[in-house]
Formats: sequence, structure tokens, C-alpha cells
Amino acid sequence: MKRRHGDSARQRRDALVRATIEVAAEKGMAGVTHRAVTERAGLPLATVGYFFDSITDLAAEALRTGVAEDVARLRALADELAATGSGTDAMAEAFAAALASPPSDSLAFLEGLLHAAREPQFRPVVAEALTAGREVADRAASVAGATRTDPGSVLALVHGYLLHALAAPDLVDPEALLRGLRALVIGTLVESGEVEVALRLAGREADLPR
Repeated sequence: MKRRHGDSARQRRDALVRATIEVAAEKGMAGVTHRAVTERAGLPLATVGYFFDSITDLAAEALRTGVAEDVARLRALADELAATGSGTDAMAEAFAAALASPPSDSLAFLEGLLHAAREPQFRPVVAEALTAGREVADRAASVAGATRTDPGSVLALVHGYLLHALAAPDLVDPEALLRGLRALVIGTLVESGEVEVALRLAGREADLPR
């Protein structure tokens, strides 16, 4: 494990992490090399070894950093929506927009998932990322009024949408994620017996029993 450093060293470490995210997004995880990362960061070639035990450790830290930033952003959005008392539709639309317009590191994140499929040693950090993502998905659903959710399915839907949107943006309907999220949450509520909550989320209050 590498030792702690002062502010100047921390800035260089952060530059390596951000450069790794950018390289992974542009070239895939296979393109994350000592030379590619340090050149992008504008640092000497030996800098990676000063802060990290291996290039794999650097890539894992970059994935954690990107996920942590995204999770913090979505949690802040959830708190803001809950505090303002936004309606269900407004909340769902806000979360769908935030998920459909991710930061530039979304492609690097998807590359991390694919890399973990080929490299088992990278799977623990991906598991950390997915766990954090599920927590956010559960929080988003609860803010929207859903009492029971399936955060794993919600997260899988989001990742599938992001992959399609990045690979074939002209074929992806910008509203598809919102519709998919609503249908998935409402369907989960119906299956769990929360029919009244499902009808409210669907805007079908008139169909509730009197």
C-alpha cells in the first residue's frame, strides 16, 4: 500500500486518476498503460509507480472515483427533490435526465464492467461500484414514492440504456429511459401487492377503490 502524501503530491495523484478515466473512455481499459496515462496527465513515466502498486490498482481507483462522484451527484439531487416536495413525475423525470446525461466518465465505467468480465481480479471493485449504484437506485425510487423496489433491475436497465445511447445515439429515444424506469418500478409494486401506490405513480388515482 502506498503511503500518504501532501497537497502537491495529492494533486498529481488526482491528475493520474482523471487521466486514467479519460484514457479508458477513449481507448478502453486495454489502452490504460503507464505511458498513456502519464502523458495525458503531463507527468513523468515513473509517477504511477510512486502512487500505485500497479496500473491495475490505478484503474480500480479511477473506477471508484468516477462512481463516487456520480453517486454523490445523484444523492444530492435526491435530497434536493425531497426537500422541495417535487411531485412524482418531476422526480422521475429529474432522475432519468441525470442518468441519461452522465458525466464524461460513463464510457470509462462501462469499459470497467467489460474489463471485469475478462479479468477476475478487477471484479471486486466492480462489485463495489454496482453496490453503490443500487443504493442510489433504491434512493431514487423511494424519493419518487415507491415503497418497494428492485434496485438491481433498475441499475441494469440504466446501464443498458447508457450502452445503447453511447453506441447508437441516433436510434435511442431520449424518453425511453424514463418510460422504462416508470414501467419497471410500477410493475415491481404491482407484483408485490402495492397496487394503490402503483396506480398513484402511474397517474391513475381515479382507478383507486373508493
